[in-house]
Amino acid sequence: MLNDIEKKYLTDLEVVKLAIDIEERGYEFYTKASEKFSDDEKLRKFFDDMAQEEIIHKSRFEELYNKLLNEKKGDDSLYFDMEASIYLTLLYNTSVFPSKDAVDEVLQGINKFEEAVELAIRAEKDSIIFYDEIVKDAKFDSTKKVAITLLNEEIKHFIDLSNMVKAI
Repeated sequence: MLNDIEKKYLTDLEVVKLAIDIEERGYEFYTKASEKFSDDEKLRKFFDDMAQEEIIHKSRFEELYNKLLNEKKGDDSLYFDMEASIYLTLLYNTSVFPSKDAVDEVLQGINKFEEAVELAIRAEKDSIIFYDEIVKDAKFDSTKKVAITLLNEEIKHFIDLSNMVKAI
């Protein structure tokens, strides 16, 4: 996913900030999908449940971020590489879940439940790749532990979404 040059600039705090952003975008996507399919109780509930999972993930990453920052005893700006942060922000603005500004536009093009689930599957795949990278490159055991837990949950989401497509 990231070449060795890009990896060397990526700090744990940057990784966790990106993970928080991914979870926020996932929440936004699933919430808007729930609104779009509000006339179907089963679909609305499914997307509401997925949105709640994203909130749980975000909360875990926020706790981890604060713990890491506290361990470093200082301002997080000292631990960031601006160029790497800009690059990774651009990368995740165009992958995983759509940005908050783009969610409505993306959902406008989706008229069937299957299309929404396929988009969610692609986003979950990207999340799996991202969390796998965290596991491989984490400097702190606490980061690796949370990433493994979230990686497993994203894999479960991917399986649930895949099974849902098969059932339709």
